[in-house]
Formats: sequence, structure tokens, C-alpha cells
Amino acid sequence: MTNIPTDLLRTFVTIKDLGGFTSAGELLGRSQPAISLQVKKLEEILNTKIFLRGSSLELTEDGEYLYEAARQILEINDQIIAKVRGDNVSGKVRLGIPNDFELAFLPKALRNLSRVYPNIIVEVDCEISKVILQRYQKGHYDIALAMERAKKNEDRDSRDYRLESLEWVYKDSRLIDGYDDPIPLIAYPQGCVYRSLMEESLQGQLHPFRFMYTSTSLLGIFSAVEEGLGITAMAKSVIPEHLKHAASSKSLPELERVCIGLYYKERELNIASRHVLDFLRSGLANM
Repeated sequence: MTNIPTDLLRTFVTIKDLGGFTSAGELLGRSQPAISLQVKKLEEILNTKIFLRGSSLELTEDGEYLYEAARQILEINDQIIAKVRGDNVSGKVRLGIPNDFELAFLPKALRNLSRVYPNIIVEVDCEISKVILQRYQKGHYDIALAMERAKKNEDRDSRDYRLESLEWVYKDSRLIDGYDDPIPLIAYPQGCVYRSLMEESLQGQLHPFRFMYTSTSLLGIFSAVEEGLGITAMAKSVIPEHLKHAASSKSLPELERVCIGLYYKERELNIASRHVLDFLRSGLANM
């Protein structure tokens, strides 16, 4: 009977999750040629193609089936290893995270974590990024996720951050096209990166605006947008599908990109914190 080595499945799933052979190699500690050879070996074992060769890494029909099955196999594999080998890790990890990214990927990441490490407790605190970073500097968190303006060059581990495009979010396009009065804005309080970038972009275009609604709650922001009170801006990956969004319009300028990144002190991480960090990295990659 033919068996599929789990390391080949892990490589395949990582390529799909991270969107490239190079990124997968960096995460798994292998060179790109080694990653390519593993994919070739997997295709030889299954006697099929799993990636459509072209400009993007799209999966074949067999590849789609294999991806879903491989994730289940790897999850069971990791649970068995953790249980049988005695890696019954426990502990409490303090995590600070921006409001909008709490909903974007945290529940899924923590659900996956709890299946493998049920005795790790994650204490989550949600706020705007400015407050998260201030509290992190004072030692309130073991790990923090924060959003900042994108830098020209990032010198940290590529697994610890992702760059995101900002888009204008609205319910009625009449709010953004041909609107003569000041544009009504919906935002988090002062100190929020979204708010600052909206202000600066509109000031640069000499377009009048006013803040109609301010809330510390993501649900409050979305509710105000849904009621047509105004428009807001958010990272593309956290915008609900039912709301309209655009990078720019006739009346609105394009917004700068932002960086969502993880902060932690390597030497101060315990075993529980390191496991949480791994799952958060995976969550960022899969958003």
C-alpha cells in the first residue's frame, strides 16, 4: 500500500497557505529547490498534478481535494504527537490585538490552538493599535498584534507581519461620488491609524470632511456604515463581503498601505507563548 509522508503534505499545505514556494521554504527552513523537489515527489506518489503551472499557484481539482484532506491529516498528526509525546503544555498567554483583527482571524487561530494544546489559556485584550503598543511597552502582554503605517523596509521576520491595502468602505456610492458637502466619516477615536490616514489623504486632496460617528467598537463602526451615516476605511482583509469597498473613486484618494505585525520579546517567551505565536503567524498568513 502506498503511503504519503506527512512532511510532503506539510510542505504542500504551507505553500498553499503562504502563497509561494519561497515563503514556505523560509517558514519550514528549506531552500526553494528542496521545496520544489518535495512537491514533485508528492505528485509522483499520487500520479497527478496538484498545482496549475502558471503565473499564480492555483490548485488543480485533485490539488483542492488534497489540500482539504491534508489539513485534516496534519491536524490529527499534531494532536497525536502532542498527546502521546507528553507535550501537554499549559499556561496563560496575554495577548493584545486590534479590535478589527480580533474578528478577522483570531477565533479560528485560537480554535486550532485549543485542539492541539487545550491547556493553554489565551487572555485577549482588544483596543486600537496605539493603546495596544503602549500597554505592550509597559509589559501588559506577552504578545501583541498591532497595525502601523507601512515602512519602506521591514527588517524583521517575514512571518511576523503582513502588508495590507486600505480601502474606503460604504453602503451608498452617492456618499463617495459627486458628494458636494463635507464627506461624513466614521472612525475609531484619535490615535487610530485608519483615522489618521483618512484625514491626511482627504486634506491632501483639499476635500472637506467631518467625523460623523466615532466608536471604539468594530461592530459600532460597521453598524454606522450599514445605516448610511458615512464612510470609513479599513484593511481589505477585514471588510465584510456585504459592504461595498474601493481603493479609490472620483472623489476619494487612494490610501496608504498599513502593516499588521506581531510584537514579542524572544527571550521572554515561554513554551506556551511560543506555541501561541506559531498559531498567530499561521493566522496572519491565512487571512
